[in-house]
Amino acid sequence: MGTNLKNKAYDIIKQRIIHCEYKPNTFLNETSLIQEIDASRTPIREALNKLEQEGFVQILAKRGVMVTNVTMTEIHQTFEARLLLEPYIITHYIQSIDLNRLTQLYTENKALIEAKPNPDGFCHLDDVLHRVISSACPNKYILETLEHIYNQNMRIRILSGRNIWERHVEAAREHLDLMTAIMNYDIEEAVKHTINHLIKSKEAAIQSFINEQIPVN
Repeated sequence: MGTNLKNKAYDIIKQRIIHCEYKPNTFLNETSLIQEIDASRTPIREALNKLEQEGFVQILAKRGVMVTNVTMTEIHQTFEARLLLEPYIITHYIQSIDLNRLTQLYTENKALIEAKPNPDGFCHLDDVLHRVISSACPNKYILETLEHIYNQNMRIRILSGRNIWERHVEAAREHLDLMTAIMNYDIEEAVKHTINHLIKSKEAAIQSFINEQIPVN
């Protein structure tokens, strides 16, 4: 029962951090977490300790638990890792990518382009698409690394992306090109579109942080 409560607390707090309900550099109130999650102090603290190990929070003596900031270094390192791993997965495991799911996502991306601005919808589709592609990889160590990267990248995407709908539409079109290449089993084109998409996404995230004067240090 204690493990279940710890896992429940961990999942809830983690998702709220990833989706920026708990914003970077804000302090989490332990008493409020106990009430919100309906768990005792022990599983809450165990969950927070685990989240600290994963870099989502920082436990500060005599101050409390602070949600870690999204730094410019974090943006650079996140995309550096993705540029190494995602083309590798496409090159070696393109035959294992779920084409049925990819077809569904293709349709959803086209609809997103034609719809009214929906930044949250784009963030969701972008996250799902890259996870579908990465899930073709059988290497658990690569998958564990990408899981952490995608979670951190969701924070970057949400913090930087709500006011740049034009970039969302451009990125959705890049998704269509990428998915078309994968469905044609064209590795060279798929890798090219992946690299192009990630570089442009990184540039847009950095520029948005600068424009919005979001503290990143």
